[in-house]
Amino acid sequence: MVKININDTVVKLKEKSKAKNTQDKYDGDWLKFINYCKNKYHCNPLDVDDLDSAYALTANYMDWLHEDPEAKILKGSSNIPGREKINNNPYSSSAYKASTIQRILASITYKYRLNGFQFDRKNPNIAETISAIVRNEKNYKSGQAKEILKNDLVKIIDAIPKNDDDFRNIRDKSLILIGFYSFCRRSELLGMKFEHLNFGNDGIQVLIPFSKTDQSGEGRMIFLPKTNDEYCPIKALNNWLEVAKIESGPLFYKINKSNNIEKYTLNQKNIKISLTDTHFVLMLKKRARAVGLDDCDKISGHSLRIGAITQARMNGVPTHEIMAQSGHKTTQMIDRYTKLSNIRETSAAKKI
Repeated sequence: MVKININDTVVKLKEKSKAKNTQDKYDGDWLKFINYCKNKYHCNPLDVDDLDSAYALTANYMDWLHEDPEAKILKGSSNIPGREKINNNPYSSSAYKASTIQRILASITYKYRLNGFQFDRKNPNIAETISAIVRNEKNYKSGQAKEILKNDLVKIIDAIPKNDDDFRNIRDKSLILIGFYSFCRRSELLGMKFEHLNFGNDGIQVLIPFSKTDQSGEGRMIFLPKTNDEYCPIKALNNWLEVAKIESGPLFYKINKSNNIEKYTLNQKNIKISLTDTHFVLMLKKRARAVGLDDCDKISGHSLRIGAITQARMNGVPTHEIMAQSGHKTTQMIDRYTKLSNIRETSAAKKI
């Protein structure tokens, strides 16, 4: 019997089959797993003797992420060279969510398979550990991310000072309105680039080249309408583009402490980079707290998306039209996003 392993070139080619954002996530998750294995077992995860050991190692890691206070520190760090200090996440005091642990499992599964292991994430040790984590979370979880509905949006926008001297006000107004009316995921919103915009008389068409459910890069086109009021996403975006002098690249940047928008955060290649997920959520929470919204601690990067979908359902928008804008492939998540807190407004019993 001769055992043949794939060479490094094939490994790199297989990695390129994934979207860039997905590759970055997989690499970051895998590096953290390597660090865990070295600290706890003094080995590399690829050094295990057999698949059962790989399953045990992974199951132990899943449990550690869920239960051990030390694991929370990982949320505020990055093991990718050059990015160690970029992701200074303030939410490291909270435990990993079950959905995040499942995503990390997907990363580990992919990396093991890439390196020749016939890794099956449905292995009993893995599956039962994940099931227990999901069950534990459901036992204490009081609800999903708080939705920001149209009335909430109006309050937040009204409270943003109309002060053109503070560029954060201009950026945040644009970002919040685009986030709501686009129905986009956080990653899609922060990944928008000027090159993706197609300006028209009645609004802007936006190309979403990649998404969570479209990693092959087929892309989808969404439309941002002119609303001809104080909450118009087009007016707000055009104002930001003019002030920030954006003619290429990402739309939304971190503004430095000197309030100088021409000194954007740059990466190692001296290329402009967009806001991080963390900065986006912090900004949204800050703006929501300023108007006294309830449950601001439950606001997440999905709050605008959930709120827009819920509002659309409440306003009687057909589900297929919502899915075309949101990028969902099935109605399951649309139904989930229609919040139970609005069940009185959406009850079918009121229409008979």
